Amino acid sequence: MRLVILSDTHGLHGFIGSVPDGDVLIHAGDMSLRGTLEEVEGFLGWFGALPHQHKLLVAGNHDWIFERRPTVAKGVIPTGVTYLEDAGVSIAGINFWGSPWQPWFYDWAFNLHRGAEIAGKWALIPNDVQVLITHGPPHGILDEVVMPPGKHQGCEALRERLGSLPALRLHAFGHIHEAYGTASEGECRFVNASICNFQYAPVNAPVVVDL
Repeated sequence: MRLVILSDTHGLHGFIGSVPDGDVLIHAGDMSLRGTLEEVEGFLGWFGALPHQHKLLVAGNHDWIFERRPTVAKGVIPTGVTYLEDAGVSIAGINFWGSPWQPWFYDWAFNLHRGAEIAGKWALIPNDVQVLITHGPPHGILDEVVMPPGKHQGCEALRERLGSLPALRLHAFGHIHEAYGTASEGECRFVNASICNFQYAPVNAPVVVDL
C-alpha cells in the first residue's frame, strides 16, 4: 500500500507542482489559513478531484469551521473523502485513526491543555491502529521549533500513548512547519508532512511511504 502524505497547505495547495500517485492520500490538517467555509471548500474541491482511490483528512488548528460549525464543514466534504475526528477506518486490512487535537497553541482551534485533558483524546486511539494521523506531533519527534530555538512543541501525552500501540507502523502529522521530514523509532516511521515552511511558503513536497 502506497501512502501519499501532506499537511499544512494553508490554502496554497495550488502551488504544489504535482501530487504523487498512491493508494491512500492523507492530509494531516491546516488545509486553510483562517478556517473559513470558502477556504475549506476551495481546498476540498482540489483534494476531492485528485485520483487516489482513498482520501483521508483531519482538521488542524487553523481549520476553525470544523470546530465551530462542524455540521456545515462536514456537509461540504465530497464523496470519496473521509474526514476523521477521533475516528477510524480500515482500508485493505490496515487500520487508520485520525485526530485533530494539539496542546494549547496561541488560542487556535482544537486546543486542549497538556496533561489529563488531552490524554483523554489519545486514550480513544485503538490499540490495534497501524496508521495514526494527528495534526500535532508527539513530543521530541519532528517537533522542534525555530522560535524559541530548540524548544520541542509536541505533546508528551501523545508520545506516551504511542508506547502502548504495538501495531503502529506509521504516524503522520504536521503543525510544526520547520520540522518537516521523516524519522524512525523501532518499527514505526514518523512523517511531518508540512508543505509550508516557517515563512508559510509552500516549498516542501508530499511524502510517500510504502507499507
